[in-house]
Amino acid sequence: IFFFTMAKSSKRRQTNTGTTAKKQLKRILAHANAQSNPLATLPSAFRTVNIAPRKNSAGETNNNDDAPTTKSATIHYYKSPLPESLLKQCLDLFQANMGDMYRKSEWGLDMEEKKKELLHEDARFLIIMLNDAHDGEGCGVNDTHDNADNDNAATNPNNPQQKVVIGFAHFRYEPDEDSPHNPLSPITYLYELQISHSFTSHGLGRTLMTLVELLSMQLSMTKVILTVFKCNMGAMRFYLNKLKGYDVDECSPSNFEGEEDIVDYEILSKRIMSGNKS
Repeated sequence: IFFFTMAKSSKRRQTNTGTTAKKQLKRILAHANAQSNPLATLPSAFRTVNIAPRKNSAGETNNNDDAPTTKSATIHYYKSPLPESLLKQCLDLFQANMGDMYRKSEWGLDMEEKKKELLHEDARFLIIMLNDAHDGEGCGVNDTHDNADNDNAATNPNNPQQKVVIGFAHFRYEPDEDSPHNPLSPITYLYELQISHSFTSHGLGRTLMTLVELLSMQLSMTKVILTVFKCNMGAMRFYLNKLKGYDVDECSPSNFEGEEDIVDYEILSKRIMSGNKS
């Protein structure tokens, strides 16, 4: 599996809620969105990954002289807007992983609209980049690199090292507007989780999700919510079986009579905490 999450459903509910709850929500979201580098609060081990060579069907690593060696990568945090080359690599990775599914869906594939999503002012990113740009050669990853990090990256912005994106998560901190019970609860909405096909089966998707959940917990979000195509069985298994705590959300169309067979997606969620911190 190398594609996980699709963009958010545009369905919305109109709600009437109390002034106090609105102020609390505004304060929590403002605090979350103001973070310049929340990864800095976590041990460095959470921000680095080592990618060992794949094993053959017998469970043995290929020992040929030209066999790939272990690669290292670093997870960077970014606020929108992304540097142009990183934005291009993320868009290319999305299209490679999800293009066919979107073309067959009721939404269709609109890369200009996807670009607008990634450029939204509230967009936040965790991006996995190889530490050595040459590690991406011959692996099918995009060969357009960035020569310097954005100022809001989690590493030195003056580092001239070229960057090769092998995976990313795009998420935003938002109110749970679709909830029939708690529309003013602050939540993390995961818009995209994409891993390069050349780097699957290394736990990178699980690592990104762990970080998304840790940051959500630190920033007083109540849930992580995401949308998955029903036909994307690999992604459904990943969230419902491999990860802990995810289930069909109360606002997913499958929970409403007459809508379960109309739409081609499910909304999944995981509760992070029982309530907000004041």
